[in-house]
Order: sequence, then structure tokens, then C-alpha cells
Amino acid sequence: MSTLLWVVVGILLYTAVVISLQSRGLLPTSFKVSGPIVTIHTKRGRAFLEWLATPKRLWRAWGNLGVGIALVIMVGSFVAVLLSGISAFAEPQSAGFVRPQDALVIPGVNQFLPWAAAVDILIGLLVGLVVHEGGHGLLCRVEEIKIKSMGVALLAFLPMGAFVEPDEESQEAADRGGKTRMFAAGVTNNFLVTVISFALLFAIVASLVS
Repeated sequence: MSTLLWVVVGILLYTAVVISLQSRGLLPTSFKVSGPIVTIHTKRGRAFLEWLATPKRLWRAWGNLGVGIALVIMVGSFVAVLLSGISAFAEPQSAGFVRPQDALVIPGVNQFLPWAAAVDILIGLLVGLVVHEGGHGLLCRVEEIKIKSMGVALLAFLPMGAFVEPDEESQEAADRGGKTRMFAAGVTNNFLVTVISFALLFAIVASLVS
């Protein structure tokens, strides 16, 4: 039996068990089930974000910079996709994915991602999620937007996302600039982590060359 088939069977069994537990009221109220997707909600960490958001002027300046960065990335991504589409029609090439399962970022299933890379992928995913959603949560408190809950989304046992759930009434009451900074904060923080990662990578490579 192939690895992909084992994964599919495992997800189906997991989904059946979780839905059964939810229907019997055996899951904690912080767990919400939607098919194979399970979201875990918590209110912990809000006090830390409140403390971290104290220098509001500093974070608003960072948020304004982030709005500019997000606009540049958005326009650049659109242009890149547009040029890629035009190039694909003008000069058709063989697809990069040899097998359909290679589109899944799952070690052992994707032939380009061996099991040996699983820990690295998990660490990278966790860093990206914490930095991204932490940015949204931080700017929520800077802009006086209440946080209803925070948490993670799981596909079976695999972390596939995180979220910060702002209070809808509080979000609507915030001014347009504040909401824009809050929404752009995640992209800005991920961009900063990317720059730092590349800087560290080049520093290591340069030291090895010298």
C-alpha cells in the first residue's frame, strides 16, 4: 500500500472518530470540527499580547511600513503570476509535478520532501504561523480591537494553519487605517522573517567560503 493511500485512510478514520466524539459531546468546547479540519480555540496569550502592544506608536509605524510592503508584494505577485501565465501559453513546458501527490507538502508523500526533512518543515511552518498570526493579534491590541480567541487548525494530526479571531463589533468600530494595518501585519512579519533568514544563510555561506 502506497504512502499516500495510508495517509488518506488515516485521515478518513480520524475524521470518523472525531465526528463521532463530537456528536456524543465528548470533545472539549474549545474544539470545533468541520470534516477532517479541527480548530482548537484558546484565550491564553491575550495578556502577553496586551503587554507586547504597549509601545503603540512604534507598532503603528511598523504597521504603516507593512501596508506599503504588502501593497508592493501584492502587485509584484500579480505581475509575476500574469507573466508566468503568458509564458506558459507562449512556450508550453512540461509540468513541474510529476505525480499529483507531489503538490502536497507532506514528507514521504511528496517525492521532493523526504522524511528526513519533516522536522525542518514542521519548524518552518510553526515559525511562519506564530509570526504571521502573532502579528495580527499584536496589531489588534494596538488598534484597540478585542481578541475573541486564538488557536490552530489541524488536518487530522497535521498543523495546517493558525488564526486570531477578532471580536466583530470591536473590529467594525476600529478606523480604516487601524484595520488595514492589522490585516497587513501578518505579511509584514513573514517578510521580515524571510529577510532575516536569507541574511543568516548568506552570512553562513560567506563564512564557509572565506
